[in-house]
Formats: sequence, structure tokens, C-alpha cells
Amino acid sequence: MGERSMDTMVRALTIRKKSWYNKNTVGLEVYAPRIDPQPGQFFQLRVSDGVDPFLNRPISVASYTGGKLLFIVKVVGRGTDLLSKKQVGEKLTMLGPFGTPITARRKKSLIIAGGIGVAPLYFLAQKLNARGASCTFLYGAKRPEDIILKGHIRRVAHRTLFVTEYGSKRRMTAVQAVHGLKMDNYEVAYTCGPRPMLIELQQLHLPIPVYAFCEDFLGCGCGLCLGCAISYKGTYKRICVDGPVFELSGIDFNA
Repeated sequence: MGERSMDTMVRALTIRKKSWYNKNTVGLEVYAPRIDPQPGQFFQLRVSDGVDPFLNRPISVASYTGGKLLFIVKVVGRGTDLLSKKQVGEKLTMLGPFGTPITARRKKSLIIAGGIGVAPLYFLAQKLNARGASCTFLYGAKRPEDIILKGHIRRVAHRTLFVTEYGSKRRMTAVQAVHGLKMDNYEVAYTCGPRPMLIELQQLHLPIPVYAFCEDFLGCGCGLCLGCAISYKGTYKRICVDGPVFELSGIDFNA
């Protein structure tokens, strides 16, 4: 995190673009030059000007190009509902970036996204593409309408595979789809999705390193409250500071 003061990390930026991807998922874009966030980092978005809701909402970076910073918000409660109601021209107060970034290395990569976990992985895929890394993007969701960014993903990945549990020809989960892939074609994998998906993927014991973007309920976002601690390789780590990216094999989901 370095020696930056909290004041230098707080910005109130104007929403320049708002896009609904489906009935409960919205994209909010602001112009934020010279921030240079990296894959694995996130921002805390202020929900309202008051104290109700009290906590900010941690939202990962979905894209950052030409100073345009994109957040994708899935409405799952009151806080995210309030964020989704913000309009173009309104101010969006954000703190960050937080989290320890990872480096998008030029390796043959497999990306495994589940649900709204697609957001940080799309940002990673952009970085991999820019570095000339071969990338397969596997994206699973409940229903076809839950799949977002489809065209954008196809532009940055060398191969794409979209699967849903209901309502499509490929009726399967993202983890089930992994069984149909040859792991010899990949050197590293990245994943983000619901906790049950990560557990199931961990149980496959893939022969390549798998790095998980861990989504959890974050309070302070800067490591003070310890509300997001997980057991990793025999010790507790804070998702918001030490992560949010960890090697999947080292996470103890039963601790």
C-alpha cells in the first residue's frame, strides 16, 4: 500500500457512462487519469452522502483504458441498489485502489469466471491480450441473460467458451466445462466466482497453478477490521490487503 495518505486515495468523479447489461447488473464508468490500477485491485465506492448504509461497497476494476475506469455492479442488496440508481452526471465517490495487484504474465492462460466474477477477470484478460499472452476465457452463469460482456471478451481472448446451467445448448457449470479442456495447453489459470465454485474447482487438483480472485464481504478495505481474513497456507491472511488474489490450492475453505 505504500505511504499514501487516505486523502490522496479519495476521489469524487463524475459518472460519464451508465450501461445496463441485464436487469440487475450495471456498469458505471468514470474518467480517472493517472490512477493506473492493476488486476487484483478494487475500489471502495461510497453508497450515499449519509451514514445509512454506513459501509462502502468494494467493487473490483472491470476495465481501465485511456483513463476510463469501469465498475460493474450487481444488485444484491440495498447498498448496490443505491449504486445502481446513480445517473450520468452524478458524482461517484471512490477510495482506492486497494489490494495487492498481480502481474499479467505472458503465459498460456486459462480464465475461469463464474457469475459476476467475470468483472476482474475481464480486466485481467485485457492485460494478457496487451502482452501477447494466449488466453482461453471460460465463463459460466446461471442463465443466458446473466452472461455479460460477451463481445468484449471475444475481442481480448484467443478462445472463448460460454456455458449456463439453464436455458442454453451448453447446460453445465464452469467447473464441469473444465473437464473438457486439455490442461497441457495451459501454463496457469485464474478464477473468480462464488465460493462453492472455488471449492469445487480446488477439488479438481488441476496440474497447473490456479490463482483465485477471492470475493468476500469487505468492511474497511484496508486491513484494520480483519473481517475478511481467510486461512491460507496455515496462516490467516486479509483478503483486502494480502489479496484478494491467492493460489487456490493454499486456501483452507473449512477454517
